[in-house]
Amino acid sequence: MADRRRPARKCKAHEREWNGLCVDRNLDDEWLVRLNQLRAFDLISICEGHCRRPAEPSTTCPHIKLRLKDELLAGSGGIWDEHKMQVVSALGRLFSSADTHVSFELRFKARSGRGRLMYREELTAKVHSRRPRQSAEMEASACEWFDRNLGLVEDLDRLVSSLWRAEAPPGDS
Repeated sequence: MADRRRPARKCKAHEREWNGLCVDRNLDDEWLVRLNQLRAFDLISICEGHCRRPAEPSTTCPHIKLRLKDELLAGSGGIWDEHKMQVVSALGRLFSSADTHVSFELRFKARSGRGRLMYREELTAKVHSRRPRQSAEMEASACEWFDRNLGLVEDLDRLVSSLWRAEAPPGDS
């Protein structure tokens, strides 16, 4: 059973409460459950695409954004160097649809401030529909996009999990 918490903020008109979070109203519970069960990635953003005003077409497209789990970040640069062609090939194969674009980013960030040096590695995957919403109600094409791309995200998660977990030092997986 999902942990039921209260949202930290009041949900907006286009949102609903799900497992203590405010999410877009038309996102299917099954999609949210599946995305929260990924082994390699944490869900950081999902959007159904929505209109700013009910009578206007959307300026935002449906998307799914993921971040590599913290416990897999150590050594990401070396793992990426060793397996990047396999990952790039999989991205091209999985997300070859004309209505979808994907980005996969590995960033190394060092920042100084307040007398300390901060260092962070981050790997994100962003999957975007190329079709903005056309009406206030979520169209069947947007639901189909989520259904199709969710399975592809799960395939990507399995690949990244197998590569990153295979490279993790003993006791880190």
